[in-house]
Amino acid sequence: MPAADNSILTADLRLDVQEFYFRYAECLDGDRLQHWPEFFLDSCTYRIATRRNLRLGPDDDIMFLSTKTTMRDRIAAIGQSEDYEPYTQRHTIANFRMQAASEEELRVQANFHILRTYPERGSEFFLSGVYNDRIALIDGRVNFTEKICILDSDVPPGSLVYPI
Repeated sequence: MPAADNSILTADLRLDVQEFYFRYAECLDGDRLQHWPEFFLDSCTYRIATRRNLRLGPDDDIMFLSTKTTMRDRIAAIGQSEDYEPYTQRHTIANFRMQAASEEELRVQANFHILRTYPERGSEFFLSGVYNDRIALIDGRVNFTEKICILDSDVPPGSLVYPI
């Protein structure tokens, strides 16, 4: 894929991509997990890895999902599980950078940090890292084809229930 082509990266497209990320965060923060897979194409990749584990490959990922179906299965499993204490998340996504662009796909990098709040407790810092994403441009819509969430810390969280 070529470096970011400025003729493709119009101001409107940049705003559309930012809005897409904001809606993604709103979906996760608003406890609308059943809608989370709709941000992805049917054939997609979703990975969560530490920086160190990223170099080792998908077998060492904290989470690896390869289709919308596996994402839906993950959400269904969360809904049926009683093995965790429910909490809410609050995402901040910033420093968007278009790494490369073509008429069919964008490569986007953005920083994130997430606060976590358990009922009747204060909020606490949970995770920070970077998203390295591939976004498809199809018929005026944007969807993730690949989302790699790279955690800043090499120490994975003790409990990672919800998508990030």
